[in-house]
Amino acid sequence: MNKINELESKPVAKLLVQYSLPAVLGLFVNSLYTVIDRIFIGNIPDIGALALTGIGLTIPITTVILALSALIAFGAASNITIRLGEGKQEEAENTAGNAILLTVVAGITITVLYLIFQNQILGLLGIQGQTLPYAKAFITIIVLGTVFNMLGFAFPILVRSDGSPAFSAIITLTGCVLNIGLDALFILVFHMGIQGAAIATVLSQFVTVILGFFYFRRRKATLRLMKQNFKLQPDTMKAIVLIGLVPFSNQLSISIAQIVSNYSLNLYGGELAVGAMTVIASIASIFLMPVYGISQGFQPIIGFNWAKKRNDRTMKTLSLAVASSAMILAVGTLLVWIFPEFVVGLFNRDVELAGIAVNGIRKYMLLLPLAAIPTFGIGFMMLTGKVQAAVSLNIARQCVILALTIYFLPKAIGTDGLWYAQPVTDFLSSILMVILFVKGYGHILRGKAPSKNKKTFNS
Repeated sequence: MNKINELESKPVAKLLVQYSLPAVLGLFVNSLYTVIDRIFIGNIPDIGALALTGIGLTIPITTVILALSALIAFGAASNITIRLGEGKQEEAENTAGNAILLTVVAGITITVLYLIFQNQILGLLGIQGQTLPYAKAFITIIVLGTVFNMLGFAFPILVRSDGSPAFSAIITLTGCVLNIGLDALFILVFHMGIQGAAIATVLSQFVTVILGFFYFRRRKATLRLMKQNFKLQPDTMKAIVLIGLVPFSNQLSISIAQIVSNYSLNLYGGELAVGAMTVIASIASIFLMPVYGISQGFQPIIGFNWAKKRNDRTMKTLSLAVASSAMILAVGTLLVWIFPEFVVGLFNRDVELAGIAVNGIRKYMLLLPLAAIPTFGIGFMMLTGKVQAAVSLNIARQCVILALTIYFLPKAIGTDGLWYAQPVTDFLSSILMVILFVKGYGHILRGKAPSKNKKTFNS
């Protein structure tokens, strides 16, 4: 069976496993090596707690880089699967080539801007005092490798959209394993400290990029990238950006929310609260990354079948994705509730930092399973043309609900408000998502065509 045509004919459950499992494994390991990165850093003698706090304060910068990466990579991947579903091979190849070129241009631009405005950016994020040298040493090396960072993010996604989820996983896994090995070498053997962790990350991403280029030179690839595919085309770039706005707005909104979060954490809990949140977010990411993997895996299935007007398959794919993801998050929440001291203790032995993190993590992950609802609802909207609604919900979720909650809730109930802000956001976002989804897709759920006189929410 052709690997593209099977998206229309193979059982949905098998397709979701086939396309999600490599992404889940890749992102899980990707999350794991980030976690291990922070475990190595957090256990550096004498400076571990300060180094973790420094990394936490720089997260808004790396999230902006991730936002631009997601804008191009996910926008291109969705367009590729839709074009392949329409039988437009050449347009799909042009989309991939334009995405790679855009990524390089964006990476160089970010690096240059950071080097020019470095002190102003760090000052804006409130990075000062004892944490400044650790934060600056780490983030400067990371930003210098932005081109590799962004391409390393994009290539596995482009490969998966080409119908090769297994090779996509191989690319990601290779980079992750290499990063872990280099972490141990640079930090434990060469004693390079936080700089060693950053260098290990950049080098592993470089290897990921090489493997990605190798894939698209293979004869077995559906898309064959030639010189002409790297010529920027305004219509192609517009199509990439239009769909990519959803993950871009999500990550950019997260960055804004993180700035507000770090401000509130510093204000109500001090620098160690920022370090504790770094630990908590790292632990939560272990369970969230499989969910994001499933959300990546369901994209080619949704995009292809929506283009083919197979509404039954798109809705079944969505329901299976939400149910399986909610179950993963429920198991993760249960484990953290039972063993909070153990998981927090992996990162740092500082008694005060660990105490804050143990107290916070149970509250932070209280309603985490609900995060599956807006995650997949927004992705579904993105792939089915409801871009305006998806972008609006993304912004509302992070910039409005989470940012306002983490700013005002501590004023009302004290420091516990810092940790309860996340479950409150998950709850309110889920309600809003369900309302928008029923409004936009109610006719499909009822098995009817939309009324000519009745409008759905804006696309």
